[in-house]
Parts: sequence; structure tokens; C-alpha cells
Amino acid sequence: MMKRNIFANIIGMFLVCGGMSMGFCSCDDETVSPALDEKVLISEINVGVTPNLPLLINTDSLMTWEVLPEEATNKNVIWTSANPEIASVSEDGRISAHALGTAVVTVSPEWGYATAASVTVEVIDHIVFIDDIVLTNPEDELSVYATASLQLAWRTLPEEPTYPGLKWESLTPEVATVSESGLVRGVAAGTAQIRATATDSRHFSKVFEIAVMPVIPIESLEIDESQSELAIGEVSKLNVKVTPENATVSTLVWESSNPSVVSFDEDGVMTVHDYGSVTITASAEYGGSSVSAALDAQVVEGKVNDTFDYTAPWAIFNNVGMVVGIEDSELVLTPGDDKNYKAVRIARTGGVNFHAGNYPILAVKVWMPGDVVAESDKMEYYLDIWTKGQTPAGKYGENTDKGKNQMEVKDCGDYKVYVADFTRKGLGASNEFLPSSAINMENVEFQWWKLWYDAGVPLDGTIKIDWVKTFRSEEELDALIASESGIR
Repeated sequence: MMKRNIFANIIGMFLVCGGMSMGFCSCDDETVSPALDEKVLISEINVGVTPNLPLLINTDSLMTWEVLPEEATNKNVIWTSANPEIASVSEDGRISAHALGTAVVTVSPEWGYATAASVTVEVIDHIVFIDDIVLTNPEDELSVYATASLQLAWRTLPEEPTYPGLKWESLTPEVATVSESGLVRGVAAGTAQIRATATDSRHFSKVFEIAVMPVIPIESLEIDESQSELAIGEVSKLNVKVTPENATVSTLVWESSNPSVVSFDEDGVMTVHDYGSVTITASAEYGGSSVSAALDAQVVEGKVNDTFDYTAPWAIFNNVGMVVGIEDSELVLTPGDDKNYKAVRIARTGGVNFHAGNYPILAVKVWMPGDVVAESDKMEYYLDIWTKGQTPAGKYGENTDKGKNQMEVKDCGDYKVYVADFTRKGLGASNEFLPSSAINMENVEFQWWKLWYDAGVPLDGTIKIDWVKTFRSEEELDALIASESGIR
């Protein structure tokens, strides 16, 4: 009987509003029912803690979090623990540590399944506190110009604390500011006081002084015109002459008329992407006045100018040797086993675009420990160049003693420069010369064999590659060697 009465009442409502369209009813002409709001789901959850959270046994930690977007219809979340016997979590995000071990705690939306965030809780039985903070920047680099920035580097004592995070703050924001990552930005000349505070419960803190130097305006600029020919793949900084010599060069802004050919990052590091012409401009502004200089440059076929200031375009080939890293703008390598000897083999990533008509000389500057030459009387070196299915190809000077030691070796102080002149020797047993036009070779490899180690002997030395370049003439190469001899 009850159901029949409810049904009758509903029918009555439709009869009263018979003039209204189906699905909407109003007995007041001025009242219109709004459409249902569109539901907005949570797309992101950010938890205010590192992905790995150490937590002392029998303690707890209340999580903070935010959900995005701000206009989410339902911002409620659900907390769960994969191992509640180790670490449990309450509805409001409080994690409690019960037993040693790890537990993954996850927070997910109450509505929807598209996103979630998790924290790996490591329950520990003791905390290693930070007792000291030491800056590792060189002492002579703990300064910054006003308007420039300095990234602080540091280590803690002990070196592996339970909570390694630091909070950075400037006690003199009128002189310099500091970011959460320790990036100091100069504001005005003076001595900045930057404080680092440990985020563990003891909150050890230390104040560091950073000199902020006044900006010395540049009166005139001149970009070195000898750099007007650039090499594809080159990553470097251009030389620029400033007047006065002690002017604040860090304020320079570099621009390219064609970023698809040459581009610059915010630190003025140039990357050459493609062949073509480009106008490069360096400029600086000081208190409303500006100064600038321009260079018309061309990316030239056959030019190679590989240094290791910012990238490593050469790498170990065929797993013979190992890259230690880049140190002091040099590629540092250790030899590896190759047959019965120690050897190191490097090749250029992406190959080399040769143009023997423009740049017929390829050279590499190498440093080896002093006992290498003295004790490695059987040492061999090669330059091997090839592209599958393409000629010319083979070892440089291979028609003579299979290419062994066919590169000329020039002294450059403590370094040796290994030189291949493609106007004098060809490739492979047939001694084919590289064409005087552009040709791309997929594989270009330098090899040093039969070094002073026997195979399997532990290593106690390294090899350093300073640069790999091409030259228009031997005179150009010799001029560079003369300028660098004894410098490094």
C-alpha cells in the first residue's frame, strides 16, 4: 500500500508540472534547476616527505600532502600500508613504526584510481645524527658577483646520516639569497651569511660566509674571430675579450640568430647542432646602459673540435677499457684486457663527418703515466675508420705493417699528440684516400694496445684524453701544440 501511495504522489507531481519538459519540474516560473556539476577527479598527490622515510621504532610521523587540481570535487584520500605489522598508517596519514623492516605506505584518492603516491618506510632502531656540515667548494670559489649565482656543495659528518636533508636560509637576504638546493644568488656587494640546518631532531646548524663582489661593468666586448668556423657537435664556450679585464663577465647574455644551428644555455655554453651560418651576439646591461659584440660564424664540414669541458663525445669502444669520468676537462680512462695485453679503445659517438679538402689532419692529445713509454716497448697504436658497405675504410696506413704505429707522434709537454694526415696516407690495405669532399664515417676509433700491463693484472694507472680536433694544416696543429706545451 505504501509503494502505491508513493507512485501516486510522483504521478501527481508530473500532472502539476505537465507544461514543463520531461526531467525538469518547477512550479515557479522564476526557478530553474541547475544541471548536475561535472565531477573533477584528483590527478596528482604530493606527499611532503622524501620517497624513503627512516622512522625510529615505536615512534610515529604525521604525513602532510596536497592534491591537485585545486578544484577537485572530492579531495579525500585513503592511506594503506603493505606491511602494517612493521609500519601502520591511520586515516589521517599518521605512520606508526612497530617492528624493524620496511613497509610501503600508499595514499590514493577516495574517488578514482588514476593516481597514487607512496612512501617506503624503513623502521630503524637508532638514528645517525648530523654533527657537522662542511662545504666542499674550493676556498677560492666561495664568492659570487651581485646578480650571479653560486651552487654550494657540501658533505655531512658522519657522511651517511639517517636524515641527510638540510634546510638553507640566508641571514642577510639584502646581500644574497639561497634556494632550497643551496644555490646562492648575489644581490648586493657585501658578506652574505648562509645558514644550513640539519632536518633531524637535533637540528645542528652552521653559518657560512660568502663574499658577494660588486659588479664591474663591461666597457667593450670583442668575440675572438678565430672561432668563426665551428664544428658540428661542438659544446664549448667562446672566447671573448672584455674591457676592462676585471669586468664582471658572468653577466654576459649569449644569443644565436639561428638556434637550430647554434644554441646557448643560460651559462653561455654553446652547442652546435647543424651545418649553416649564424650570427652570435654577446651582450651585457648595467644600470640602463648596454654593450654588445657580434660574430658571424659558419659550421664547417670536416671540422672537429671535441673537448671534454661539458660533454664526452668519445667513449670506450667494444668494452676495451673503462671510463672513469671527466676530470679537469679531460676524459679519464683505464685500460682493459684485449687478448694478452692491456689496451684502451675509444670511438666517437655518432661517427665523424670528414672533409679532407677542408680539414685533412685529425689529431688526439693524450696523457699516459710516465712509465708507459719507458716500459711499454711493445706498445702499438692505431686509427681505424669504417662504415659498413662504404669505401674508403680501414686502418690509417694499413698498407704499411697493418696500420700499426702509422700516426705521427708529437710531444706536447707531458702529453703526446697522435696525428693522422689524410694527405699523406690512406685507409685499408688498398691505401684509399679520403675524398676531398664531405663524407660521413660511422665508426672512427683510436686504439692503444700492448700497454705496460699484462692481461688480468690489477690497474694502477689511467689514461687521459684532452681533446680530439681536426686541422687545416700541420702549421695550424704545431701552433696549437706550441701554445699548450708545458701548460698542462
